[in-house]
Amino acid sequence: MFWGIGGSINMMSLFALIMALGVIVDDAIVVGEDADAHHRLGEAPRHASAGAARRMLWPVVASSLTTVAAFMPLLMVGGVIGNILGDIPVIMICVLIASLLECFVVLPAHLRNAFLPGKGEARRPRGIARLRERFEARFEAFREGPFRRFSALTLRHRGATVAGALAVTLVTAGLLAGGRLGFNFFPAPESSVVYANASFVAGTDRARVAAFVDHLQATLEETDQALGGGLVRVAVSRYGTTLEGGSPGRSADEVGSLMIELVSPDHREVRNAAFIRAWRERIREPAGLDALNINERAAGPPGRDVNVRLTGEDALALRLAADTLAQAMAGLSGVIDTEDDMPWGREQLIYRVNAFGEALGLTTAELGRQLRTAFDGRVVQIHQAGADEIEVRVQLPREQRERLATLAGLAVSLPDGRQVPLTQVMELDHRQGFEALRHADGQLAVEVTAELDTSVTSAEQVLESLSAQLLPALAREHHLHYSFEGRAADQRETLADMRMGLLVGLGLMYGVLTWVFASWSLPLIVMAIIPFSLVGALLGHWALGIDLTILSLFGLFGLSGIVVNNAIILVSFYREQRERGLAIDEALNEAVVQRVRAVLLTSLTTIGGLLPLLFETSLQAQFLIPMATSIAFGLGGSTFLVLLVTPALLSWLEHGRERLARRRALESAV
Repeated sequence: MFWGIGGSINMMSLFALIMALGVIVDDAIVVGEDADAHHRLGEAPRHASAGAARRMLWPVVASSLTTVAAFMPLLMVGGVIGNILGDIPVIMICVLIASLLECFVVLPAHLRNAFLPGKGEARRPRGIARLRERFEARFEAFREGPFRRFSALTLRHRGATVAGALAVTLVTAGLLAGGRLGFNFFPAPESSVVYANASFVAGTDRARVAAFVDHLQATLEETDQALGGGLVRVAVSRYGTTLEGGSPGRSADEVGSLMIELVSPDHREVRNAAFIRAWRERIREPAGLDALNINERAAGPPGRDVNVRLTGEDALALRLAADTLAQAMAGLSGVIDTEDDMPWGREQLIYRVNAFGEALGLTTAELGRQLRTAFDGRVVQIHQAGADEIEVRVQLPREQRERLATLAGLAVSLPDGRQVPLTQVMELDHRQGFEALRHADGQLAVEVTAELDTSVTSAEQVLESLSAQLLPALAREHHLHYSFEGRAADQRETLADMRMGLLVGLGLMYGVLTWVFASWSLPLIVMAIIPFSLVGALLGHWALGIDLTILSLFGLFGLSGIVVNNAIILVSFYREQRERGLAIDEALNEAVVQRVRAVLLTSLTTIGGLLPLLFETSLQAQFLIPMATSIAFGLGGSTFLVLLVTPALLSWLEHGRERLARRRALESAV
């Protein structure tokens, strides 16, 4: 399927396959456990396996479809994040559908043969057989003894059971609301490439810039030796250009850059932040240095950690506001480098027509056209010479175009054909200009960016600090607007898509459950376990000391579909017990006791499939761990909640139905 839609084997698709290892066996576990239970009661292998497939058909179909419905909204995530993480929901949906087909087409035949005694039974070591018998006996004693009594106790005190679960949920939500559990949208894995970009004030000669680039090279070698040596593999100096994401960026005489390739992060103890900090301590910044930025090449969504866009109508006001913002950012803890895309340029001459010129009928636009013709020239003829075209351009001689004194002797033509000296009709002013002016949505704009040490702070904390007072004050003082772009814009877009996807996913899950149970209320009981399952996921992040990320949210979507599966099987078995004539609480207790093995197996296999990712030490795979944490810890916590909270909620619902039915019967009798 993946090959058919143009997919490829990459880190994300392999991660999705690893994550699916524990999920794909859930359907087979449910059918196999039911067949094993009936075979132990004396049914023939063929009848036990075929009967399990028939009995578990709709519950397993419902559980698979709800998991598919949980992953399907992730296909709605667009933009850069959708391109990066889109393989995960595609792989999971394909694997779940394949697992569902295998469960009812191939598995029954395997189960029938598995129950038949074979030659392997005789060759099995006696010690293994005794170990299995002891385990079965102890598990059966635990299930029929302490666990059955505990389940009955939680049903008798269902109010306390639900209240306890709500209390744990509120405490966990407090970790998130109180800031003890942070959110880092897309933590990129540590790179082995570092860039250093130096920018001097406009007009700095090239030799001075080259000398500083050589100084950067020398201090780089000193830093490498001081930290043990062997860290730097390659260092390339560039004179007259900067580097942005590996590609040439700004070109000018006053800029220079250095590209450094370090050894792989997995083969060194020194982290990039520590290396850059030690390198900066050895750099002596000369006079005239406008900016020095040292940062690592970022993976994932393009852009730097923090990107604030200021828009307005006055370029000078934008420049002053950008300087204030950059200084404030640099003073925040964890901010490494700040930069903006509106650098100062060379000195500019600002001209306008004076009052005398306006009286003569001259406009600033017409004056500008004549100055452009004089200094830039005008094409008056295109001469064809064989296969070549030669432009004939009329302009002032080169030596006059390169001297400021030329303006004093230049004549300007008036609308009536007369000519007057330029100095009589023009006002001239001097000011420092800008190297480039950029626009966004038709307005002048400047973007101030910053690189962060994610071990100290996060983009969320920095933006929240700036939004509290500084940015509103700058907007009022300089009459401008501000917005968060770059990764913050990707975050807004992604979270908006996920909010819409959440509604779609819950709607699909409710529709599937309504169709399977033929009830409007039972699906609500089954889906009520979803918010409780988030408790384990959040506590897992807090216990491991990792922040929530976009992959954590992807994991929570998948978790919502997986945890519902156990509740579906539990409710289906409860309805079977009710059809046999058991009372409500007795049927619920029996359903919990009989299905505890299947619930534990499905949860443990999924958690076991994710354990290799949880214990992965490679730095390149660290950004995948939050998704595995969400599913593994969320499923571990929800397993007990399914066995306790779902029966308690269902008991309330069923007893309420009975009371309502008795009341209606009494009213009709009266």
